Amino acid sequence: MRRGTALVLTAALALAGGSASALETNIRAYVCQKLDDFTATIKVVSVNQRELAKINKDAGLIYKFKEVRLSYKEPNKVRMEGSLEGTRAVYIINGATQYVSIPKIRLNTRRDYEDEPGKRKSLMDVGLVSDYYLTYTDAKFLREGTVDGTPVAVFEMRFKDKDNTSRQVVYIDPKTRVVRKREAYSQEGKLQAIYWYKDVQEVRPGIWFPTRIEVQNVDRVIAGVTEYTDIKVNVGLPDGIFKL
Repeated sequence: MRRGTALVLTAALALAGGSASALETNIRAYVCQKLDDFTATIKVVSVNQRELAKINKDAGLIYKFKEVRLSYKEPNKVRMEGSLEGTRAVYIINGATQYVSIPKIRLNTRRDYEDEPGKRKSLMDVGLVSDYYLTYTDAKFLREGTVDGTPVAVFEMRFKDKDNTSRQVVYIDPKTRVVRKREAYSQEGKLQAIYWYKDVQEVRPGIWFPTRIEVQNVDRVIAGVTEYTDIKVNVGLPDGIFKL
């Protein structure tokens, strides 16, 4: 082999090797940027309450509402409204505090999850990583992988609170910063559920959302499917709607 040819081949191999290991290993590179708030409508496509119950007792609650209006504002303010059999229900998360209101039955509750990070709702539930989520979790890069042919970075997420040993394994698309797959493990280390985030759309330049979420239980059975429609970002939501 000629020296010149050998040098060209060596350079080509080096470039190929560099591109193969180009995924960022720092979780902060995957934080959803430019997102201050958003609203969306969650529609239940299908549900199997029996299969959802295999995940945990609360897994099927949102699926009892055929349609829910979701509002989110940084940092970690969530409001969900829906109605069931003519009864309006409001669910609010403000930081680590949860409120539930069902006026028809005079139910108003407040719970503090400061010491129970595993019960907090976050952008991770809709397939996105937020700065707030990283304030109470630690990330460990595991490997590169693929989900449905899409290259992903795989991270293990654990809570900073060492009393909670549950963990998540997330598969993040570096192009869109969307979690394409999430595995949830119990404190005993057992797989509880797998979440698939699909039909990713760019709802505003640089901001991508999955618009279909499929929940699979430990038996690998799809227990529930929801779709997100009418997504609007950075609409200027007032703080007042995240209080009862």
